[in-house]
Amino acid sequence: MSDPVSPERPAPEQSSPRWPLILGGLVGGFLLVAVGLGLGWYLFYRPIVNVAVQLPAPPAPPAPPGPDAAQVKALEDQIEKQKAANKQIEDQIAALKDRLRADVCTAKDPAGKPPAPAGQKL
Repeated sequence: MSDPVSPERPAPEQSSPRWPLILGGLVGGFLLVAVGLGLGWYLFYRPIVNVAVQLPAPPAPPAPPGPDAAQVKALEDQIEKQKAANKQIEDQIAALKDRLRADVCTAKDPAGKPPAPAGQKL
């Protein structure tokens, strides 16, 4: 009988190749590590990179080439008004100084009249 499996002789065990399992395990492990690294980057590193940075203030506009004529005129007018006010105050100070030099009232003569000569009576 030509029976492939005969009790007299055991059939050779067919060994299946192991390299697809090893290769699949390596590829699967690599993919899991890659997914873990990508997820870790996405969760932890990305917010640090995307922090909003405040932009510096824009530069000031350039100054006009010369002084504004209206502002200069207004300042000159204010200076003239201040000079006039100062002149009035100086005149008032001079008048008060003149009054102080004049006859000053005393307890004996509150009107500030010059004292009578020693021999005269009022």
